Amino acid sequence: MKFMDIQKFIEGRPYLYHLTSKENAKKIVAQKKLYSTNRLIDLSDNPDYLKLKRERRIGHKEILIKTESYFLRDQRPISELALSKCLTHKWGVADFLEHLNERVFMWPTLDRLWRHYDRYAGENPVIFRFSSKEIIGLNNHAKFCRLNSGATRANSYLGGKAPERGPDTFLSAKHYDLPIGSIAEVTFEKECNIDCNFHTSSSPEGVFKLIT
Repeated sequence: MKFMDIQKFIEGRPYLYHLTSKENAKKIVAQKKLYSTNRLIDLSDNPDYLKLKRERRIGHKEILIKTESYFLRDQRPISELALSKCLTHKWGVADFLEHLNERVFMWPTLDRLWRHYDRYAGENPVIFRFSSKEIIGLNNHAKFCRLNSGATRANSYLGGKAPERGPDTFLSAKHYDLPIGSIAEVTFEKECNIDCNFHTSSSPEGVFKLIT
C-alpha cells in the first residue's frame, strides 16, 4: 500500500493556517507555541476544568492559567446524536470529544480556512499562516485527517449518517493512504512548536503581517 509522501504534501500545500481568538493571539506569539485544549487544562492545574475534556462546548469557554485567560472555541457543529451513530471501536461521544481536545488544528488550504473562519468572522479572530515545511520540520508528530472532524454533517452516500470517526480519524503520513487533496486538517497532539517566522492576518483575504 502506498502512503503519503510528506515532501509532496509540503510542495502541494505550502501553508498551514490556524485560527484563534484575538485574546489568545498575543500569548501565542510570545510563547511561540500552540497548545491543545487538554494541554491548557492540564497547565491550569484546576480540577474544575477537567470535565471540559470530555464535554461538548456549546459556547466559548474561558480558563485561567495562573493570571492569564485563555479562550476555548465552541464545538457547536458537533451533534452528539449524530456523533454517537458514526463512532467506531466501541467509542462513546465523550471518548471522541477528548480525542479532539487533545489536538492543535490547522487547515492546509484557503478554502478550508474560509469554511472555519466564516463561523467566527464577527468575533474578529486572528489567523496564523505558517510554512508547512517549517512547522512539520519542527513537529514530527503531525497527523492528517480526511474530514472536518468537528462537524457531524449527515452524508446521503452513507444513508444519512455522518462519516465514521474513531481512533484512526487522525493518521500519520506513513499511514495516510489517500490523495493529498483529500486532507482537510493537519493536527498536532498536545502542542505545536511555532518557533519560526510566520504571518498573521485578520482575514483570509487580508494582508499577512510577518512575525519574527
